[in-house]
Amino acid sequence: MTKVRRSLLKSTVSVETYGGDGAYGPVYAAPRTIPCNIETKHRLIRNANGDEYVDQPVLTVHPDDAPAFTPETRLTVQGRTSTVLSVALLTFRGGTSHGEVSCT
Repeated sequence: MTKVRRSLLKSTVSVETYGGDGAYGPVYAAPRTIPCNIETKHRLIRNANGDEYVDQPVLTVHPDDAPAFTPETRLTVQGRTSTVLSVALLTFRGGTSHGEVSCT
């Protein structure tokens, strides 16, 4: 199984994993920093509710870090606050190689 090496992920993102809604609105976990690569793309995608968005940026993350990026998770990418729209785990040679995170 070939996974992307964390040493090849040259940028970082601050991640506050979405934990659901509380009495006063959305609840997020404490922020943590995760290594990633950032690529600016413009693609039309749909979230879990079918709403259409143009995603930007797209993050490449280690597959073991992908569970932190649930939909509606709050991110700070290059000083800009974003929200996770979707996460895809990509395979290479029979194993999960990396995660691709689409953001608003």
